[in-house]
Amino acid sequence: MNATEPAAPWAERVRRLEARLAREQRARTQAEQIIESKSLELWEANRALSGLAAELESRVAERTQELSRERHRALQLAETDALTGVANRACFNQQLAHALQASRTGGGGSLIMLDLDGFKAINDAHGHATGDALLVAVARRMAAAVRPSDVVARLGGDEFALIVRDGTSAGPDVAERLLRALAEPVVIDGRRTHTGCSIGVAHFGPDTHDADALLRDADLALYTSKRQGRGRATVFDQALRSEVSRRHALQDEVRRAVAEERIEPWYQPVYDQRRGAYVGAEMLARWHHGDGMVRTPAQFLAAVEGLDLLDAMTESMLRRALVEARPHVEAGLLAHLAVNVSPAQFNRGWAQQRLPRLLAETGYPAQALVVEITETALLQDAATTGELLRALKAEGLRLALDDFGVGYSNFSLLRRLPIDLLKLDRTLVCDIVTDANARALAECVLDLAAKLHIDVVAEGVEDEAQARLLAEAGCACMQGFWFARPARRLETWFRLPQPVRKAASATAAALAPTAHDAALVAR
Repeated sequence: MNATEPAAPWAERVRRLEARLAREQRARTQAEQIIESKSLELWEANRALSGLAAELESRVAERTQELSRERHRALQLAETDALTGVANRACFNQQLAHALQASRTGGGGSLIMLDLDGFKAINDAHGHATGDALLVAVARRMAAAVRPSDVVARLGGDEFALIVRDGTSAGPDVAERLLRALAEPVVIDGRRTHTGCSIGVAHFGPDTHDADALLRDADLALYTSKRQGRGRATVFDQALRSEVSRRHALQDEVRRAVAEERIEPWYQPVYDQRRGAYVGAEMLARWHHGDGMVRTPAQFLAAVEGLDLLDAMTESMLRRALVEARPHVEAGLLAHLAVNVSPAQFNRGWAQQRLPRLLAETGYPAQALVVEITETALLQDAATTGELLRALKAEGLRLALDDFGVGYSNFSLLRRLPIDLLKLDRTLVCDIVTDANARALAECVLDLAAKLHIDVVAEGVEDEAQARLLAEAGCACMQGFWFARPARRLETWFRLPQPVRKAASATAAALAPTAHDAALVAR
């Protein structure tokens, strides 16, 4: 700058420059403040996002665990019996398949089937809540009696199963432990409840491939335990398999015999010592076998019941018996014909439905037919029992309480139910000569029946001394080998005059079952 130039323009330019610098400084300071503020906001946002991410991660992990627990619970519910907490049938089937698969590489195990004895009676007497509590207690005792590696399952109702994987020798030992554990009473609501169990055991090994066949073997062993008296364990073996084959063959024969009416009525008469004459008869079943032998019910009745042929067999025999007995009744020779009705037949109403129809078909008088029922049939349900008995009485039939003197011998039945006749059981009669207690019991029953105006027939009288003591005690009517053995024809004891016999033959021909009737029975 020349000395001669004025100072004012330069000063102005400096001032403007300084002002500009000041503005830039302020702008820079404001920018730095904004950046610092935004950086702080960004840091705080980043910290908030980090916390949110951690919380979200925690929630996701917690939900994942919850879903995993729910899945585990769902799998447990799908494989667990809801009442007892042990494995259910689906899980059992799966575990049994795994056990059989594992046994193919060596080793083996046992399948145990278990069924409670008397569970239905407990359930009926004390209610379903008590029954459920008993099932829970049984499952716990079973689980406590075995190892964690064994599988305890409830298949339904009071039926349980157990898979023992540690060789075939362990199965019988486990079965004995279970028998002991379940023989102890269970306390439910302060009440000691007694039950027991029957057990079937079937072994499996490398050659076992069919789970269904193994189940059938164990179930058959269980059935054998029940048939032999319950409260025991049976191991399936070849001898049992042979017995099954024989039973199946017997069932096939029985089915044909019923269809062909080769199981027919025989009769054992009732003798009245006061009148010195036969007055009635009991219808019995006899099977004319193809080998020429005659078989008694003890040799085939179980097969008949197992095939549900009892109704058809009883109806076929009774129709023929009523046809044969009718002319003897009309001639005044036969006062009554007795027929046994099983507890199962009675409780499902077979007698109430079919007997009136058979009487109508044959023209046999209802008052001359005695229906014999055991106490077992009458103790199921008092109200239902009374209704069923009154229905039979309304048809004019007479009712007999069979096998009285054994079992419960429930005297209140004689007061509450319309019983006309007592059959004094043969177990009392056979000891009446040698056992003073048996004689006293027989005299007590006879005295009570006389006071209640109920007739008595003593069964199983086999010698003169028994007949004499019974007569002295006031028993007039008796049946047994001392008086007569069962025979095929009523005319063995009740002989019709010749003209009546001819008329009876015509009646029998007219009322004989047709081919259509036989076909119905066969079905």
